[in-house]
Amino acid sequence: MLSARQTTVLKCIVEEFIATAEPVGSKTLMQKYQLPYSSATIRNEMAALEDQGYLEKTHTSSGRIPSASGYRYYVDHLLETRIEDKVKHQMQVIFNDHQRSLTDIVQQSCEMLSELTHLTSVVLGPDSTYESLQQITIVPLTSQSVTVIIVTDKGHVENKTFTINDYISMEDIRSCVGVMNDMLVGTPIDEVTTKLENDVKPVLASRIQEHEILFNAFLEAFMKFAQSNVYFSGKENMIYQPEFNDVQKLRRLVHAFENSQTWNALIPANADEGVTVKIGADVPLINDVSVISGTFKTSETSHGTISVIGPTRMPYEKVISLVEYVAKNIEVIFEEQESKNKR
Repeated sequence: MLSARQTTVLKCIVEEFIATAEPVGSKTLMQKYQLPYSSATIRNEMAALEDQGYLEKTHTSSGRIPSASGYRYYVDHLLETRIEDKVKHQMQVIFNDHQRSLTDIVQQSCEMLSELTHLTSVVLGPDSTYESLQQITIVPLTSQSVTVIIVTDKGHVENKTFTINDYISMEDIRSCVGVMNDMLVGTPIDEVTTKLENDVKPVLASRIQEHEILFNAFLEAFMKFAQSNVYFSGKENMIYQPEFNDVQKLRRLVHAFENSQTWNALIPANADEGVTVKIGADVPLINDVSVISGTFKTSETSHGTISVIGPTRMPYEKVISLVEYVAKNIEVIFEEQESKNKR
């Protein structure tokens, strides 16, 4: 463990570098942070922290910057997580909107995270490869709108609300859902759209006059369900970080964004891990970023992850607080939905 004085110096250097992206010298620490030590003492402690691997010296300045180990020590021992009430209120507007599907709520949360942090956020939902369709149900909302609820054998739920015109009766919709349940239940999710097109569509055509409109609505819902479980927001934010002025670094990052295996490798095996922080070399394929992830249970047997990706010089206190808050609220929403489906 570091001494109290070394801890204070390291904390100030990390927070100053996060704020400015400029190497930090003893003069800045004395003037801005009003540390009660002499300039020589601060320099000695900075040298000691560098020897221990917590700081690095740049070639262009006498100041120091945090190393990956310095950030790790800061995250593990020095920061205090907190979130402003104003931000909580912004997020609750999303969480309390019961008219939106679970997918929409999760994706909107992802977008809000990227806006609040000015970084990139990513959601990894439960992998549907090993799931099968268990049931399709409909819930009439008004005379011209219904919500379709699709449930898998793993408890994964997808809602899709669509508008119906005067040519389609509720009876036709119920008949359509009946055909799909008869023909699709037990089908692996990633095979549903193919079976829907090849097997179900001809049956609907023979029974329902306005089958095309209904078919397309259901097809869209299933395609959304079966598509890649990776959703990004704010990719462009990384371009404006000074760390990615290096074209090669930026290329590696863009390649990683396009490779879903990179992000699947970051999913904690246990949904009870809470918030995890991977820094530098902890991140596979791209070792000059940090990834802060929060897991949320989507059912008793599956979970998803919401993460924020940024340079190692990211505002850890703020990001960890936001990710933790968002993940907990998303999990509550999934729990409420699962409870409703069991009634």
